[in-house]
Amino acid sequence: MSLRLRLLIVVAVLIATYVATAFVVVSAQRSLLIEQADNRLRALPPDALVGVAPRTIALAPERSAPAGPDQTENPFSELYVGTVDADGSVTPLVAGALLGSTPDIAQAVAATDGGEGIVTIGAVGTSTRFRAIVTPWAGSQTWIVTAQSLEETDAAIARLIKMLWVAGAVIAAVLGVAFFWVQRLGLRPIARVTAAAGAITAGDRSHRVEVRDQRTEAGRLGRAFNLMLDERDATEARLRQFVADASHELRTPLTSVRGYLELYRQGAFQDRAQLDDVVRRLSAESARMHDLVEDLLALASLDEGRPRRHDVVDLGQVLRDAAQDAQAVQPARSITVAVPETGPSVIGDPSLLIQLVSILVSNALAHTPPSAAVTLMARQEGAWALVTVADRGPGLEPGAAARVFDRFWRGQAGRARAKRTNRGGAGLGLSIARSITDAHDGTISLDTAPGAGCTFTVRLPGQPSRA
Repeated sequence: MSLRLRLLIVVAVLIATYVATAFVVVSAQRSLLIEQADNRLRALPPDALVGVAPRTIALAPERSAPAGPDQTENPFSELYVGTVDADGSVTPLVAGALLGSTPDIAQAVAATDGGEGIVTIGAVGTSTRFRAIVTPWAGSQTWIVTAQSLEETDAAIARLIKMLWVAGAVIAAVLGVAFFWVQRLGLRPIARVTAAAGAITAGDRSHRVEVRDQRTEAGRLGRAFNLMLDERDATEARLRQFVADASHELRTPLTSVRGYLELYRQGAFQDRAQLDDVVRRLSAESARMHDLVEDLLALASLDEGRPRRHDVVDLGQVLRDAAQDAQAVQPARSITVAVPETGPSVIGDPSLLIQLVSILVSNALAHTPPSAAVTLMARQEGAWALVTVADRGPGLEPGAAARVFDRFWRGQAGRARAKRTNRGGAGLGLSIARSITDAHDGTISLDTAPGAGCTFTVRLPGQPSRA
């Protein structure tokens, strides 16, 4: 069942409930007013209604014959009193001055079948209704009928019905406006989202939801839906680019390995020295492919958010160890370590944090001349532990600095070094560093400028104090 149909059913139920409630209110009010009229008729004795002395008309207890119309005066009321004989002749006794019509009291006697009771009768020549009480005259074939006009009662009920009709019209108009408003601001945008989802499922991946008002929930839903689609397209584009770059990086060593093997199969390497050189090159290419695959596996593991260790890691000791390793690789380079005697400490995976620092130090060693000094620093700053790896190298242009953390991105110097040494990185080191930092809920940034070197700063949540 659609939301629109459900909303229509709710509106119909509300209108039906109002109609039923209005009917009950009108019926209850009409019954109350008629009951009040009946109580007034029962409270009035016939001799008082005639308006003459009891000795003239001894209606109680002897119930003598009533007086004629010349014996009474018309009171200022809406009461009418008369007698009805057995032959149906009517004798008026009292006609109130406020009466606009004469009740047909013969109907009252016929309605009670000659007995006693209270009935509703009509008027002679008009549509006015009366409430009449019939009292048999003891020992005779005459009935005394006392009637009260229901004109005010009917007028009050008519006004109540009119007010209920007006209120019903107002409620129906409000419900109609609310239905239109909900449909326009709620149902239609949802229908557009559904249509967009259907179009995308059918193959139109560029289809988007038309968002007219982002202040509503449905508008925000449409905007979130469009953002989700844009993010999906961007993710797929990055994935395609990642696969293309990985394929390109793997194609070069695989092509070399395949070429050497084909030449060997054709008997091109008969000399032992040539064969040893080919084996050396195959070993280098296989090592290059192994490093690339290891980097890809590391990125895949970090992207999937696999469980990691949560140990206390002394970043100062990690930097000291990284400096010693770097000094062993390039003894002539000036490498400075500025860390406290102990700490700062963080909660994390020791192997990943060691890999993070190793990537940053290796990057500084590989992309700067041997004369460029490298400085490793660690300090506590509030609730954060900061690790800084700075070099005095040539630095980077702003455009290159903005892409250093992109996967498979290499600057011109890195590409030239790869061509010169036939090794070089695949452009995944800093991407892995950022992924490790993200896995530890930290941040990594680069501060660089042409001729000013590069300074990488890693911010990690510090170890909570024991207090």
